Amino acid sequence: MSRTRAGWVLGAALGAVLGGCAGNAEPRAMPTSAWGEAGPDTVSGRVRQVGNLPFSRTLVDREEADAYFVSGELEREIGRLSGMEVRVSGAFTEGDQPGRYIRASSYEILGLPDGTVAVGVLGRDDAGFYVGLFDGGRYRLSQLPVELEEALGARVWVEAEAGGHVRGYGILRRAAE
Repeated sequence: MSRTRAGWVLGAALGAVLGGCAGNAEPRAMPTSAWGEAGPDTVSGRVRQVGNLPFSRTLVDREEADAYFVSGELEREIGRLSGMEVRVSGAFTEGDQPGRYIRASSYEILGLPDGTVAVGVLGRDDAGFYVGLFDGGRYRLSQLPVELEEALGARVWVEAEAGGHVRGYGILRRAAE
């Protein structure tokens, strides 16, 4: 077989395979469990709330090392992930009390199966509900609980099965906040 004919056959076969995979379905963005722009410093651990309201603080508790207090605009949001494993990125800084601090510029939820957690803004269009991801992509959802449907415009984390069926979720920041 000549090179030209072999190239044509290979190109036709590749086109058939890729065309067959495309189907009529809307492309789905892979969910991302991260939110924000990563900073140069990173801390991983379990989120805890310490103190009493209204003076509670968010802490990233590392098992065999010092814990870090979280500061910055994302502190309250990260605090709503209490009990979950996270990676917080930002810049190490000093705080108003003794201890170690990280001024958070991004965070990522860890410890859940890959590809099932999406963090973003809950939206709705003609095709239904979706999570608008930080990178601009959309992750489609199905079978939402009523409370989640009513949180349109909120920043949320959603754990979903293949097909977008919601298994778990949390509201990190309401639309009005």
